[in-house]
Amino acid sequence: SYIPFLCLLILTISCLTLTIISSLFFSLSIILYLNFIYYCLLTILFLSIIITTIVVYSYGSLFIHRYRNMMTLEQQNSEISKDVEHLRIDKLLLKSTNNNDLILYMSKLPGRRIRHDIRNIEDDLNQIQVHTIITLNEPKELSFMNMTHKNIYNMDIYSMHIKRANIQHIIYPIRDRFIPKSISDYIQFIYSIIINANRFNHNHILVHCMGGMGRTGMTVVCLELVHEYIMKTTDEQEEKETLIERFCHYPFLLENYCRVCQAILNVRKARRGTIHNPLQIMFVHEFYARLTSSTYMRQIKKNFELHERLLANDHHELH
Repeated sequence: SYIPFLCLLILTISCLTLTIISSLFFSLSIILYLNFIYYCLLTILFLSIIITTIVVYSYGSLFIHRYRNMMTLEQQNSEISKDVEHLRIDKLLLKSTNNNDLILYMSKLPGRRIRHDIRNIEDDLNQIQVHTIITLNEPKELSFMNMTHKNIYNMDIYSMHIKRANIQHIIYPIRDRFIPKSISDYIQFIYSIIINANRFNHNHILVHCMGGMGRTGMTVVCLELVHEYIMKTTDEQEEKETLIERFCHYPFLLENYCRVCQAILNVRKARRGTIHNPLQIMFVHEFYARLTSSTYMRQIKKNFELHERLLANDHHELH
């Protein structure tokens, strides 16, 4: 969503306007002089955030997967090597009050075929022992991995391989190095994953993107936070964020004072190098703020229950 960025622009323009007004009259009063300093600092802060966002966005646009990861002609025309290292899969265990622990696995894209890493999808899937695979890649990321015209690779074929291995496949595309387009839709998605994992005892879940670091780490952090929320009693779910948790802690994480920081560090300990993108860390903080809002979560639960009823009605009509 571009709404937060537009709000940031409006805030910057407002602060800049107030800075100019204060500069014209600060000689009249010490209060106006202090206002001038205050609005100057705010303007600099907001401008820094805008510049950082533009730079990150431009980087993602310029260095897309098509040119960064496309294989050479020699690689396209050769067979996949048999001497490929085992897929690195890292595990995060989330304890449950009902003794049905949730086990989250993290990896790069199984069967990834890019310039420096050409893998076999069947071999990787044989190594994975899970109930569900969550794919965070955009379809174009997989279409860029075509080896030859007679060996087409896309999201549909990738999903077919997973389903053949008797694994549930869930796709939630997020742009590389970025965040979900809709935070409410993403919370609904994460909430449904945890609920269905508990309901159907599908408690072994693999989450992956292209490299298994940014989008994967962000999603696993959110899964941990929602899992903890669901395990709480109704009264515990009504608890609000503490004051210090309302702020985004980057690059220094306050593990002892902030639940989001603690979750990020848990994921980093499980898989080194995950979730260091400041944009994704800010998103997780906003995600947790929504999660601790009782009004907001009541609406999420209401939407989820409505969706479940619609699915049940459709299933009943088909039979």
